[in-house]
Amino acid sequence: MDQSRTEILIGADGVDKLRKATVMIIGLGGVGGHAAEAIVRAGAGQIIIADYDTIAPSNLNRQILTLSSNIGIKKTETASERFREINPEIKITSFTERLTPENIGMIFPETADNLYAIDAIDEIDAKIALITELHRRGIPFVSSMGAGSRLNPSLVKIADISKTEHCPLARVIRKKLRLAGIEKGVRCVYSTENLNRFAEPETEGERRKQGSISFMPGIFGLTAAGVIINDIIG
Repeated sequence: MDQSRTEILIGADGVDKLRKATVMIIGLGGVGGHAAEAIVRAGAGQIIIADYDTIAPSNLNRQILTLSSNIGIKKTETASERFREINPEIKITSFTERLTPENIGMIFPETADNLYAIDAIDEIDAKIALITELHRRGIPFVSSMGAGSRLNPSLVKIADISKTEHCPLARVIRKKLRLAGIEKGVRCVYSTENLNRFAEPETEGERRKQGSISFMPGIFGLTAAGVIINDIIG
């Protein structure tokens, strides 16, 4: 892949560092899809992607991987095909199993050399398990908090989990991580906006659906990718 424009900005050494890096992107929805594509276009030599879901019509308003032509296809399959079109040389490892606290370890490679990660999953138990494992292994990572129900791009922030505010998801994650003995050392992309705009009322036994718009998940995902790319190039 031609990285001449990237090399002007970060130099040949930076391009080489990206080529030698492996980045895990866990979750390929609105946030994770944008993050993964930015990592690929930056020139990462290897990625590990994980998502059990298939592309749905409701994804069209915000998920970069979604087209009307690939509805019903696994997100990992669509992502792998798209990313190889961008960079035919990239190495891709994908997982389509639903991640749980019991199987989270399967996505980690044997070596952690030049390994980085972006957490873009929504399910609380799996998210806690992933963050805990990344923290335990000392892998540089960033975790995305909730992008739904937000409209103001200027209120997207990067901070340690201990410093987050006005984010319901971050509040839940923070409490659960504290129970696991983790109070800090978890970088987050989050928003201080709290519109609490929901598409429909909460129904007993069902997760409440949040409103979303085209640009906010992308801002979250690209911000997360930027954090990791800067980690890689130093």
